[in-house]
Amino acid sequence: MKQGLWLVAAITAVGCLEESSRDLDPSSSIEAAERIPTLSGGIVQGILVMGPEVRTFKPCAENTELWAVPVKSILDAYGALTSEPYQPLFVEADSEYEEASRSGPSARYPGQVRLVNLLRAEPVGEGLGCEDSLLGVAYRASGHDPFWHVRVLSDRITLATPEIPSTIFSEAPPMPIDNGWRFEGESDGPETVRLRLELIRASCVDSVSGSLYTWTASLDVGGVVRTGCAWEGGLALDRDTGSTSLRTAS
Repeated sequence: MKQGLWLVAAITAVGCLEESSRDLDPSSSIEAAERIPTLSGGIVQGILVMGPEVRTFKPCAENTELWAVPVKSILDAYGALTSEPYQPLFVEADSEYEEASRSGPSARYPGQVRLVNLLRAEPVGEGLGCEDSLLGVAYRASGHDPFWHVRVLSDRITLATPEIPSTIFSEAPPMPIDNGWRFEGESDGPETVRLRLELIRASCVDSVSGSLYTWTASLDVGGVVRTGCAWEGGLALDRDTGSTSLRTAS
């Protein structure tokens, strides 16, 4: 009888030790941490998928899908830019991160993200999506007929067209205009070409892909005016705290 009790106690002790070792196992802590998204709100980019009983959002910088709670403008964008349920759509939006629900379809996810303000929506494959590097860029703008693409950097503007792969324009401090910004510069080279880019905060639809943006663009190069849409980069003015990352004109 004593031997039986001793054996039961020994097995119980071993079980407790194994339980403790699992709690202290660094690898198990790492795995748990990897399951918890690091999203904390603010501007977020990722892939939105919606269908019956499914609304998921996978941030570009995460490996985890979250339950999505989109506002009406994002629901409308999804309906306009997808042709069937469960079709992925690239979305950039202001967000608020929340804990996972204890019940319902969202309970299966590690958390949920409330998408509260649409900034950009592009059909997957029509744009760079998560591959679009906006570090060191204040704004990108593009248009068609003919195609053109502009990048506003901290100290210069670059213009690309099918005929001219890249033209660099001199430093262009931003000038505030009604509900937007104006940038002006001159090209480097034997011939002086002046550029004026005006960005206005307003809804914009790409004429080819149907992608949705929240900036319109008007580009004047040497007196030839082109129009298109624009979107913000990491150095966009007033993007986060109201401070400007670019030098403003005095």
